[in-house]
Amino acid sequence: MQNKRLHSLLLVLISIGILLALIYYLYYNADHYHNLLNVSALDVFWLFVVSFAFQLFNSIQNTYVYRAISSPRFSQRDGFLLTTASSLANQLPLPGGIATRGFYLKRRYNLSYAKFASSTIALFFLFLAVNGFVGLGVLSYWTLFQKTGTFIILWVGNLFMLAGLLVFQIPISRITIPEKLRKPVEQAIEGWHLIGANSRLIGQIISLQSVLIVLLAIRYWLAFHMLSQNITIGQALLFASVTSLTQLVNILPGGLGAREALVGSVAAVMGVDPVISIAAVSLERLVTTAMIVLTGGVSTIIIGKQLAENTLDH
Repeated sequence: MQNKRLHSLLLVLISIGILLALIYYLYYNADHYHNLLNVSALDVFWLFVVSFAFQLFNSIQNTYVYRAISSPRFSQRDGFLLTTASSLANQLPLPGGIATRGFYLKRRYNLSYAKFASSTIALFFLFLAVNGFVGLGVLSYWTLFQKTGTFIILWVGNLFMLAGLLVFQIPISRITIPEKLRKPVEQAIEGWHLIGANSRLIGQIISLQSVLIVLLAIRYWLAFHMLSQNITIGQALLFASVTSLTQLVNILPGGLGAREALVGSVAAVMGVDPVISIAAVSLERLVTTAMIVLTGGVSTIIIGKQLAENTLDH
């Protein structure tokens, strides 16, 4: 118990430190950003539209998945409500969105927490691989047709993400690995057994994940444009592809700080100003968070009523 309290306290202190560092960083460079700022009402409108489209396609993806593993009764309306409500919960420290989804699916569709957890971990590795594949596609195009730099570190990083698929092939029963790694690997393999046999579902997941990467790239492209930075769609796609890694370090609300650091690092490798990159991601976060609060707040109220009615029915 004492160790858990110390661990929680450490996470809180790290969170506060990262948040204060980010605030100071943005404040220190505020004058520089102000001179670059080129925001119009139309830019903000399109960022809202793309953010809503992202939520919509994400909800379609979730609908396919949860309909397959929980119940055929899981509707597109349920998918949208759950997606937006869990996105709002993700603005809390640690994986609040995952807890929201697990609780909802258990209460409304009687999906076991074990089944939900294993499928969630399997999906994470699948999403990671799709993002890595998209990143490698961009790098390959640059190398073959634009003769740009090799960006070795980006090749390695995206290959690492693509290699996430190998987790499903680990002979876990025949090898010895640390217990802390064994459990999530076992859950990932169990989750893959739940969804991997459904080739149609896998095709739907991969297709929609690719659409989500493109939509996130457009969000970044718009945010950079608001700061007078004309990045290419290929650069925006690379920024979007690495964003999934923030789920590994989701300490602050919505991965605050982690996403900015990752995009800034990738930007530095590609020769894009990392300072402006961090500001652009922060600007994108500001607008999209407003959309999340709006749709997620309404969805949370509706879901609360659904669960209350479901309890009364039982």
